[in-house]
Amino acid sequence: MLPASNEVKMAVNKLNSRPRKYSGFKTPYQVFFERTGIDARQLGVVRL
Repeated sequence: MLPASNEVKMAVNKLNSRPRKYSGFKTPYQVFFERTGIDARQLGVVRL
């Protein structure tokens, strides 16, 4: 059985909100915003 779309979005958000050591303890969302100027949280796009 496949997970529901909202479950996938919640998991993606949880992973991308977790600080990473490699980026100086910034979240992937923060790194993406610094490099592109786009707030990925506002996009709401999940690709599998």
